[in-house]
Formats: sequence, C-alpha cells, structure tokens
Amino acid sequence: MDFPEILLILLVAFIFLGPEKMMDLAVKLGDLLRKVRETWDELRYQMYVESINKKVLEEENKEDGTSGTSQDAPDGASEGTKKQTD
Repeated sequence: MDFPEILLILLVAFIFLGPEKMMDLAVKLGDLLRKVRETWDELRYQMYVESINKKVLEEENKEDGTSGTSQDAPDGASEGTKKQTD
C-alpha cells in the first residue's frame, strides 16, 4: 500500500467514525501494536537463549567426547532403567 491509499482509508474512516471514535481506535490500535511488538521481542529472545544453550551443550559434548544423546544399554533400555531393573 502506498501513502495515498493509506491516507484515503484514514479519511474514509474519519468520515464514518468521527473524531472521538477515531481517537479511541487509534489508542486501541497502538496498544495492540505494542503488545504484538513485546510478544515478538520475547519470542526472539527465547529463540536466542535456546540457540546459545544449544551451542553450549554442543561445546560441552565436544569436550566430553559424547554425541549429545543419552547413552543406551546394549538391549536398548536407558542406563537409568537398566540399573533400576538389575
């Protein structure tokens, strides 16, 4: 959308809604946009933290020589399960 199209939409909305309702709509729209921006920023932050945690785990696994998966017993049961059943 170009600027003239947006201006035309705002003019039509102003004519139908009037100045008071137009201001209320602008306030509600501003609140909505703020909430969307806060949610998006929080999501980006969570993704960033997950990527950092993943890199840290990969580095620890490289130092330990493990592949990053849980080590299974030869029969397919996990070690914790195997110890409990023995």
